[in-house]
Amino acid sequence: MATAYGGSWYVSAKPTSYSVIGFILALIGGTLFAGMADLLGQVAIAHLAGAAPESVLRSIAAAVIDPASVADDQQLLIIGGAVHFAIILVMVLVYLIAAARFPLVNSTPEISTFGYGLILGFVMIWIVLPLRWPDRVPGTTPVDIVAPLLRHIFLVALPIAITAKLAARRDERSVG
Repeated sequence: MATAYGGSWYVSAKPTSYSVIGFILALIGGTLFAGMADLLGQVAIAHLAGAAPESVLRSIAAAVIDPASVADDQQLLIIGGAVHFAIILVMVLVYLIAAARFPLVNSTPEISTFGYGLILGFVMIWIVLPLRWPDRVPGTTPVDIVAPLLRHIFLVALPIAITAKLAARRDERSVG
């Protein structure tokens, strides 16, 4: 470990490999786990702000379609849910690919969770949302910056890292 290299910061890491089944399970499980955690977090925030829970899915759907163009409210909520889980699926896929390519990702999931959550939070808040809604400027107060970052760290990146690590462990046990 760290002492093997004279007290260096170096952390030894084994490459992560997934079987096809392990990869698929991690992709599906991570998407469901992180998607539900993030959605519940967003609904809780909406509730605290006095908004209806459905407003979260309506807002997500509005990223790809004009809500006024959909007559059926249930259909709009389904579109919002599909868009949300599709975005989370891409986030899980990127993490799984990184875990397979960079040994430290799954060897130190606590650090990876923090780093990946920061990346996801900054990309969503400072790039994706302003590109979709240029008239909405992201908040610049500490709470406006820290709250979304913490949400992405604990409700998106952490479930993804847990699922990826469990899938890798499952593969290690089945091989060994």
